[in-house]
Amino acid sequence: MSNPISHQFPLDKAAVMQVLPHRAPMLFIDSVIISDETKIHAQTHVDPEWDVFRGHFPDLPIMPGVLLIEAAAQAGALIVGLKGGIADGSFIAFTGVEQAKFRRTVKPGDVLDIHVELLRERRGFCKFEGKVLVSGEVATELKFAATQMSL
Repeated sequence: MSNPISHQFPLDKAAVMQVLPHRAPMLFIDSVIISDETKIHAQTHVDPEWDVFRGHFPDLPIMPGVLLIEAAAQAGALIVGLKGGIADGSFIAFTGVEQAKFRRTVKPGDVLDIHVELLRERRGFCKFEGKVLVSGEVATELKFAATQMSL
C-alpha cells in the first residue's frame, strides 16, 4: 500500500493529481476542502470553456449527469488514496452506480461542492454515498461502488 500523503487542507489541484491518475479533460476535482478516513468535501469550478458545453447543449449548456457521477467517483477515490489505501501500481476504478438522482441542472460557472462518504471497504472493494451541491442545493445524490485495479 502507498503511504498516506501528508496533507494540509485545503489541497490544490496539484496535490489531487498526486493521488488520482486522471488528467484534463477528465479530472473533475479542483481542490479538497477537508477529508478524513471516511469523508471528503471537494470542489470543482465548472469551467465554461470545457468542450462538453459546445455540444451539451449549444443553446442551453448544462453539465451531463454522467460527469457529475464521475466527479463524485473521483472524490471517493481520493478518500482511499489520501489515507494510503491504494496499492502501488494500482488505482481506484469506478465499478457501478446503485442509485443516482438528479435534482437540479449544473451550468457553466457553477461551483460543485462534492461530499462523499466511504460506507464500506473490504478487500479492495468500496461502497460510497455522495451528494453534489451547487449553491447549497442538491444537484445529484448517488450511491456507487469502486475497486482497486492494476495500472
